[in-house]
Amino acid sequence: MTTATPPALSLDSFVAMSALLTGVAANKLHPQLDTFGTAKEYLAYATTHGGSAFVSLMNTYAANSSLPPDHLGPLLVDNPDPAIAYMAKTVILMWYLGAWFERDALESYYASMMPTPPNPIPFPPNFVVISADAYTQGWVWRVGQTHPMGYSDWRFGYWN
Repeated sequence: MTTATPPALSLDSFVAMSALLTGVAANKLHPQLDTFGTAKEYLAYATTHGGSAFVSLMNTYAANSSLPPDHLGPLLVDNPDPAIAYMAKTVILMWYLGAWFERDALESYYASMMPTPPNPIPFPPNFVVISADAYTQGWVWRVGQTHPMGYSDWRFGYWN
């Protein structure tokens, strides 16, 4: 017997929530022709490594998805439940950096920065690069109109 994916954990729901959190259109995060499979890879990674906090985030999104974006976004990112709030931040970082930050470490890092950052500012918490494709496909490169060092979609010698 196979078990169906709960609607809150579906790829469509994950992409829609991610679009809300990142400000990047859903059809850009998960294009019809997705040669890298980034959205599927991220959902699988978050489901495996996010635990109950990720499920709670997705359930909160699903239960409130009819709210306007300017209400729903803050409900997720500034949620009174720190597990949901920091998991939302983890998902944002995953899309932009192609890396997974453990929610607890991220929460501790943010706490160390409040109310004023220490001097010197500590390094961000440990993270794991999800995959080589996740790193090269991170939205930080597109937003910055650049590419990761040593990688380009262009042919060798394009700079000539």
